[in-house]
Amino acid sequence: MKFDKLISDDNFKKYRGKYFDYSWYTFIIDKNQDGYYVEDGITKVLFKFRKNKINNSISKLAMDTFLEMSKKKHSNRGNAGGVSENGNARHLTKTGQSEGNYTSSNISGYYDRPLREHRGILKSNLGCRTTSFTMNNKDLWEKGIPFIKKCSKIYKELSPLHYSIQKNEINKIHKDLRIKGTVFTTITSNYNWRTACHCDSGDFSKGLGNLIVLGNDFTGGYLGFPQFKVLIKVEPGDFLLMDVHQWHCNTKIKTKGDKSSFRLSFVMYIREDMKECKIPKKIKGTNYFI
Repeated sequence: MKFDKLISDDNFKKYRGKYFDYSWYTFIIDKNQDGYYVEDGITKVLFKFRKNKINNSISKLAMDTFLEMSKKKHSNRGNAGGVSENGNARHLTKTGQSEGNYTSSNISGYYDRPLREHRGILKSNLGCRTTSFTMNNKDLWEKGIPFIKKCSKIYKELSPLHYSIQKNEINKIHKDLRIKGTVFTTITSNYNWRTACHCDSGDFSKGLGNLIVLGNDFTGGYLGFPQFKVLIKVEPGDFLLMDVHQWHCNTKIKTKGDKSSFRLSFVMYIREDMKECKIPKKIKGTNYFI
């Protein structure tokens, strides 16, 4: 099915960092479906959605591996964390630090930006590294690899062309910066976080983001493309390939308010600058390629 941008790119920019409720959307997707859009005369994939692609055993493995790590809060998600009334995604703290809103959004695998405290040493904002979770929890990380491999396999099944392009890209990246047996370098995991309207940046521009939702006893958190007025009801066990470079966000998430009720989502992708990192370097216990 083809969808049109119902608001132009120029007019939609004012909605960055904003939230859209269920009522905003005209098209509600709740079953297996592919969506496309046309840009500059070329038909492109907006999404490929499949229900119940992640079984209970793989879901449990993923939650056992990533759940606790995903609860940690950080202030580095930009527009996705929401913006203030004056349109700023960041604000100054009492100590003079510039930071965004705190969200339970974390990365694992490998990343192409150095830790803040190492930027001065590297004299660059490009430095590929093993993330803290992957480096400090090797057994737990290895336990989660079959889940990531499963998602890579589904990617290949649903969009062999994009998968092939992404596989060619990952072959350009140092083997120590790849998630073994997959076409991914990086995973973002989100715990009970309703993302504001944003476009992903720094992800491989010719690939598709892999979104997987798991969890228990929650409602909402559906993935919307508000510029197209398309909402996809991604629920536990579902799998969504999506163009993360189009504006997207979530609806409200409702839980029971206890530990057993939660939404855990994953986005798997390649970081665009990974292939530039070649030379190993260690800084205060962190493994880099520069």
